[in-house]
Amino acid sequence: MLPCAGPRPAHHPSHCHCERLQLTRLPEELSNMTQLKRLDISNNAIREIPRNIGELRSLVSLSAHNNQISYLPPSFLCLNDLQQLNLSGNNLTVLLNGIHNLFSLKEINFDDNPLLRPPMEICKGKQLYTIAHYLQRADQRDEKILEKIFNIVANNITETNFKFLCQKLNLVISETDISAKSTVSLSERVRQALDRWKTDSNNLSLTTDALRDQLTRALTMIGAYEIMDKITALKLFTRAIKF
Repeated sequence: MLPCAGPRPAHHPSHCHCERLQLTRLPEELSNMTQLKRLDISNNAIREIPRNIGELRSLVSLSAHNNQISYLPPSFLCLNDLQQLNLSGNNLTVLLNGIHNLFSLKEINFDDNPLLRPPMEICKGKQLYTIAHYLQRADQRDEKILEKIFNIVANNITETNFKFLCQKLNLVISETDISAKSTVSLSERVRQALDRWKTDSNNLSLTTDALRDQLTRALTMIGAYEIMDKITALKLFTRAIKF
């Protein structure tokens, strides 16, 4: 609380309330402070951490509890010297899969976030190993589900819908693909195209979840409802089993 000056208001005889100015964002120029070791931005209204936070390579401690932060930018994984991290009381729903690569982290706190991945009960023990193990398992599971979805699409899509799908996913059909049309089955061509799309997307650091959402949106847009029904059935099935 900031110190107060002057007489107390008449309607509050025993208390003095001073409004605290709250930060709503951090300047991008923060990344220029490359020697900064400790950063405390707690108790503000900050919605996002700057995308270039990873340039603070000397950062040892980051306290950002009680804000409105909803995600961590990929460059966060470059904070290799980070030892203390407090992000309690924010709006995080997912943690970065590569968080286990922050080997220096000793103290972590993600309490009071609406976490889904990993769920809050995994984070309550404040053990990085437990969190990392869950995320790695979830990653493997997601990869297997995406592979199954690719197979469903490849085995059920029509030639016309394949062309539409390529347009929606910004997949260029090369001359080689066209010339192979007579010798390679449609399902093989679809599978090759989806694998190529996945590789390109991985280069853009898209998560498996994001790929799946993008693909299902594209399938809905082109009206491939039979395929969507099969994918929905797969999702319901995979919730009930463990790979």
